[in-house]
Amino acid sequence: MPTLADVAKVAGVGVMSVSRVVNGTRRVTPETERKVRAAIRRIGYEPNEAARILKGHRARIIGLIVPDLADPFFATYANAVQETAWKAGYMTLMAASGHRDEVERREAEIMIQRQVAGLLVTPVGFRNDHFTAARRHGIPIVSFDRPLENVDADSLLVDNRAAAIRVTEHLIEHGHRNILCLAEDEKIFTLTERVSGYSDVMRRARLPVRVCLVGSVSGSVSDQLNFALHSTPAPTAIFATRNVIGVEVLRELQEQSVQIPEKMALIAFDDFDAAALVRPGITVVRQPIAELGRTAASMLLARLSGNGQAESSRVVLSTELIIRESCGCRKQSKPA
Repeated sequence: MPTLADVAKVAGVGVMSVSRVVNGTRRVTPETERKVRAAIRRIGYEPNEAARILKGHRARIIGLIVPDLADPFFATYANAVQETAWKAGYMTLMAASGHRDEVERREAEIMIQRQVAGLLVTPVGFRNDHFTAARRHGIPIVSFDRPLENVDADSLLVDNRAAAIRVTEHLIEHGHRNILCLAEDEKIFTLTERVSGYSDVMRRARLPVRVCLVGSVSGSVSDQLNFALHSTPAPTAIFATRNVIGVEVLRELQEQSVQIPEKMALIAFDDFDAAALVRPGITVVRQPIAELGRTAASMLLARLSGNGQAESSRVVLSTELIIRESCGCRKQSKPA
């Protein structure tokens, strides 16, 4: 099996220079790095991660913890993270917390034990001492989709509130005065921001704020929507704060033969495959998911290379309002 000395011999540089390139501990000249990496490829050298960890070095592995890898949103995000990390010479260790705080805590502890170089996390709870422990171990963290409260970490978000404001204003422009906002009964940052954006616009327009929570505690989308449709006055438009809610609303309206958009306008947060396939097409807020993954990984890599800012930063990316027919418009796109 090739060694560092073999790589150094082929590259025509010192063993210490090879070690610096492999471990990323100190910078070398671009020419030296080029020679070392060419020699590594030529002779097939593979660093022994276990030996490096025993010596106290960080593994060239990024830890990724999200609520659900089966969710298309997080799956697309994870794929973009993995590709970006791989190009930079890092592997990605992925885990799904299942929306449970105790699972997330255990996964974080395991990743700390394995001495991952950094963490990308979408937190599910508010008790974040396990991530504080990671920072004490010198592990940089970038939180995605939701900020990490009381933890020194960078965060990458989208403009949830601004997007919800644009959605609500758009429905009002269509003449709707009774707009129903459907949101899951989870207390997470993204949903809170979307509901707040909707509520702010409705209050400013002196229109009734009609937020309907759905979930295991509050009730199913079918039950809650059926109740709302038979209320007085009945809503004429619906803002679904997640695409999964939007799909259930669409199914329920079709079962009750409620015509879209003639009898009920509909806009959902997050695009989904069926939104462009059904007729009428569903107007959605689209997040740049792949870009979010690449940006989050790049932010963490910048920390690992020492190029990050001294203080933690918050980056907010824009969303896009994809206009289809369910809101009463013809197809077009608008920045949200």
